[in-house]
Amino acid sequence: MTRAQISELVSGLAQQTTVSVTGDVEATASLSDLGTTVDADATADAALAASSDVVGRFRALFEDNPIDVVTTSDPTAAEAYTTALIPSNESVATNATVRLGPDGLTFITTPAVEGVSLDSAEAARAAQEAASTLTSQSVTLTYSSQVPEITDDEAARAAEQAGVLASQPVAITDSTDPRGQTWTPDATTQASWVTVTPTADGTALTARVDATKVSQWVTASSDAAGDAPTDGVRNVNSRGDVVATSVEAVDGNKVTNAEAITTALVEALNAGRPYTGDFTTEVVKASWTDRLIADGAENLVYQAAPGEKWVDVNLSNKTVTAYEGATVVRGPISMVDGAAETPTVTGTYHVYLQYTSQTMEGDNVDGTRYRSEDVPWVSYFYSGYAFHGAPWRSSFGYSASHGCVNMPVSEAYWIYNWAEIGTTVVSHY
Repeated sequence: MTRAQISELVSGLAQQTTVSVTGDVEATASLSDLGTTVDADATADAALAASSDVVGRFRALFEDNPIDVVTTSDPTAAEAYTTALIPSNESVATNATVRLGPDGLTFITTPAVEGVSLDSAEAARAAQEAASTLTSQSVTLTYSSQVPEITDDEAARAAEQAGVLASQPVAITDSTDPRGQTWTPDATTQASWVTVTPTADGTALTARVDATKVSQWVTASSDAAGDAPTDGVRNVNSRGDVVATSVEAVDGNKVTNAEAITTALVEALNAGRPYTGDFTTEVVKASWTDRLIADGAENLVYQAAPGEKWVDVNLSNKTVTAYEGATVVRGPISMVDGAAETPTVTGTYHVYLQYTSQTMEGDNVDGTRYRSEDVPWVSYFYSGYAFHGAPWRSSFGYSASHGCVNMPVSEAYWIYNWAEIGTTVVSHY
């Protein structure tokens, strides 16, 4: 037989092998139910090592020269399985526990419960015997009274310990920050760091601070302590001359000792001590980007790139002018901007929404409502401010609108078709 054939045989036998449970409970358990696993490949290797004869390899598993079946076991799985066999009309012995209460601040206990148990070790031994022989076995399990190993008093002690850890003062400063900031966790956050778990021997509880949760808070705080750099942008003409700085470069900084802070904080709290630390930072240099602008754009209110579409809304002379780069492609067009009580916004914006027509409505200054139906060729550039046609107006060049830029219908149509979503709009006096 080949290694693969032997492995397949062993695997098949292991799957068929069971442990019959009788006594106060009845069940048929697989090897895996009881935490026992057969390593078919390793068992095949042992069989091959025992005999080079093909027939001998097979016989070595079961006859004159038996091979130890390679197995592993998990006692916790056996315990979980046997505990699950106890019916609901019987009380299962349960240890006292500690958990964070609904208020997120107080640690509360769950009382211990006396009850019955089944001998999971005996079940595990039966599973091990079945696995090593690849033959099904049986085991008799009977109830035995069990007193919980973790008592109510132990849970109360652990809850008090958890409260001590959760209440220790924590403060992290940044001595290099002129703002003098201090980072402290809120009470619920700090309480959430504390977990109460059984000791290795299962006879007591211990409260400890979860380093992963602490690290998450320290990382978030260090991110807030640092300042990302602002990269600068210089406008340059076709000759490479810097004609303006559109964005000034500002160096940033980042925290470099977050991991060390986390380690020290966890150690202090687990020892029941307050913690005070200080973030250390290093400078993160800002970079510069050169932005090519159209020749002549340095003299305009917006320094556009060559061929870039943009719209100049001049509130002083009541005109709209369309540019591509530094070249006028339409206008100046006379328009009506917002009245004194409802002025048109100023600033740099971008076309973000367009309609062929739309009903516009809102409040007049006196509190009455207005409604204009079928307003044509609408191009919004900021909030409720838009270019649109105003067929109800016979003249332009003054201030009277609710804030929108009113234009002759033909001119609003041209803007609607020429402008793209994202086209820059500069409104200014």
